[in-house]
Amino acid sequence: MTYKLNFLCLLVCVIASGVFAPLYALASYSVSPLVIDHELEKRDMVTETITITNNGTSLLRLYPTVNEISVDEGGKVETFVEPAMVEDRATSITSWLEISRARIELAPGESKELELSIKVNPEVASGEYHAFVGFPEGSNRPEAEKRVYEGSAPGTVVRIGVDKVQNQFLRLDRFSVEKFVKSATDGLMSYVLNNPGDDPVIPRGEIIIYDNNGIEVTTVPINPEGVVINGKAQMDFSAFVPNNIPMGKYKAFLSVEYGEHQTASVHDTAFFYVLPIWNLIIIFAIVLAIALAIALYVHRKYDLAGEVSDADSVAMYIRQGTSEGKEHDIDLTQKN
Repeated sequence: MTYKLNFLCLLVCVIASGVFAPLYALASYSVSPLVIDHELEKRDMVTETITITNNGTSLLRLYPTVNEISVDEGGKVETFVEPAMVEDRATSITSWLEISRARIELAPGESKELELSIKVNPEVASGEYHAFVGFPEGSNRPEAEKRVYEGSAPGTVVRIGVDKVQNQFLRLDRFSVEKFVKSATDGLMSYVLNNPGDDPVIPRGEIIIYDNNGIEVTTVPINPEGVVINGKAQMDFSAFVPNNIPMGKYKAFLSVEYGEHQTASVHDTAFFYVLPIWNLIIIFAIVLAIALAIALYVHRKYDLAGEVSDADSVAMYIRQGTSEGKEHDIDLTQKN
């Protein structure tokens, strides 16, 4: 947050201080934007466009220049840094800025756009760097550059913060969801975040819940209170599965984002089943009723099949003793 306040002071000083006050007095030409501000990492490349407009009635001859400027702790522009005073030209901000240095001629009412390329040197140290891209008028380059150092030439202030978030890291140590969610208090989703860096981190993001067909059902925000995880610390977070989703199999996708200027993220997935207790009781009752009905049906069917009807039965009586022989009887004792 400090760098933002400092840069705000820088912008105010650029407009109002004695160093650059003449730049924004009523002039015959204008330069926009007044400020270019970037948070970059080593080896990053960015391209910006600067527009120069001739508002006067005469031809202009301008000579683009790029100069490093020094800023005090309060963000106030102090002086220009002479090229000869720069200790390491390879890591100076002026070596990262590429713009055509050819003389520019602008007719009255004409505008011209110039591309400014920023390529951060990989060997540069982390910190804030400032430069002034000026467009002074003159009959030759030495005369024009003199006006820049006098603070009488319009231009663009460039501020580049390098690796401002290099110590912001976050690691997901664990993410789990209860395997079977039977009630609103059962579906606990828990995750552990570890900050191995030095700078505090505020995790943000959500848990997205998908059904078995991959269709998003609902989302649950993570860390809605904005809890800060300090450097070299870890913290446990938890949330509950919403109780308004129907029975079935689901996938929980955790997406955690962090970083103030350059966002990074960590992800993980867990599977679970929603089985509400009352639904289980109803299902159990239905299955039990069906089983009893089938058992009763089978029992009645086979019991009835084993019974014999009175119409098909014949009574048989056996009398004691031997009956008297009749003519139609066959004597089995006689042999042929």
